[in-house]
Amino acid sequence: MTSRTTKKRASKKESVAPPRVRRSAEDAQRAILDAAEVRLAERGPDSIRLQDVARAVGMSHSTVLHHFGSREALLEAVVKRAMERLTSDMLTSFAAGEDARDPAAMLERVFEAFGGGQARMLSWLRLTGIDVNVDERYLLDVARAAHALRPAGANGKKPPFEDTLFTMILASLAAYADGIAGEPTRRSAGLAGDPGAAKRFRAWLARLLSTHLG
Repeated sequence: MTSRTTKKRASKKESVAPPRVRRSAEDAQRAILDAAEVRLAERGPDSIRLQDVARAVGMSHSTVLHHFGSREALLEAVVKRAMERLTSDMLTSFAAGEDARDPAAMLERVFEAFGGGQARMLSWLRLTGIDVNVDERYLLDVARAAHALRPAGANGKKPPFEDTLFTMILASLAAYADGIAGEPTRRSAGLAGDPGAAKRFRAWLARLLSTHLG
């Protein structure tokens, strides 16, 4: 058997789709969205092909079309779900009323929210100029929740809302950039192989925010 034949057979095995299983409509939609989100975060919008997504989850192309109608509708659904999760993750951090008074905990929540491919996915959309019909004002909602829990200053007055909003923008930009280029940036700063560098940076930034927030 030639090496070419061996490679060809191996390639066929790798491309075999998983067996199809019966799913509820909700489970099917979730599986499709999960598969599409992974592809979007890793390889960008051009990788979202309905046939490939269908094969990845063991469904037919027609089934994916039945649930989402088109590639554009699937892409919009993926982004909408991701944005809702991003908002929910950050709003949850303020539910107990603690994180708004603890910059380190607040910052950790923001970094977690942008982790897991969220930052990369949003970057792909920005860079490719794809416009999806979703409400992107998640940060405004988060800032409002944080500001509601922010205590008054030494003068007995609560700082203006814009101060809280800009603080959240700074934290989000840091988390967003870290999710995209955190590792290479730390390597360029001579911190390659230092597993604690990312955590120390977040702690430093938290102290900076704490000084500002008073």
